[in-house]
Amino acid sequence: MSTPQETNSPLKNKITEDMKSSMKSGDKKRLAAVKLILAAILDKEVETRKSLTDEIIFEILKKLSKKSKESLTHYKEANRTDLAEQEEFELSVFKEYLPEDMTQEEVEKMIEDIIKEKSIQEMSQIGQVMGELKKRSNNRADMGFASKFVKQKLS
Repeated sequence: MSTPQETNSPLKNKITEDMKSSMKSGDKKRLAAVKLILAAILDKEVETRKSLTDEIIFEILKKLSKKSKESLTHYKEANRTDLAEQEEFELSVFKEYLPEDMTQEEVEKMIEDIIKEKSIQEMSQIGQVMGELKKRSNNRADMGFASKFVKQKLS
């Protein structure tokens, strides 16, 4: 298992450096968000007992972003603007480390290519399309949108 210093991931190194600079600058709000990311990374490293690649860290960041978006929705419904603002800030920090998401047009084109290449016609083959999309898009596709689009194409 790796210690925070020994890692193959340039992304983890950048996040660690950002944590240090947040500590030095006294930016407690940003420091808390960055520590949240590092804690999730460390949890995954302990779970898998190996250093993580940038791709796995991107998956962790996507999960954190998804949770944050869900919490944001709930806080807004409950009129908890203080908590909603905190979630929005954390979400913006998570997005700093994620690659830019693909546009809906790019996702649609990629899905159409996959369906054509694999000669997929049945709704029961949706898993094949989604799996291939996840690989090809390098986790940059909005899978919620993609799922709706694939269902529309196959129905």
